[in-house]
Amino acid sequence: MKKSDFAGIISNRLKVSRKTARIFIDSFLEEIGKALSRGDRVKLAGFGVFWTRLFQEKMVLPIGGKTKTKKKIAARRMPRFTPGSKLKRQVR
Repeated sequence: MKKSDFAGIISNRLKVSRKTARIFIDSFLEEIGKALSRGDRVKLAGFGVFWTRLFQEKMVLPIGGKTKTKKKIAARRMPRFTPGSKLKRQVR
């Protein structure tokens, strides 16, 4: 399912225009992104929890590289998702 498909479903269910539904979806996703960039957890009861994990910097061998020189990957935070119990039951 694409974002445009999701906007169509939301617009039909809430009886609003597709543009309004798209604005709602974009705002919703933007706020989740802002919260994660601040290091906050986003918990949507029954759906799941979005959170970030810190990965330390490390040295790795390049994939398919002809040389054996290691490259340094900088430390970074990556988003993670843990599904909630309702979502797990629904997918089964």
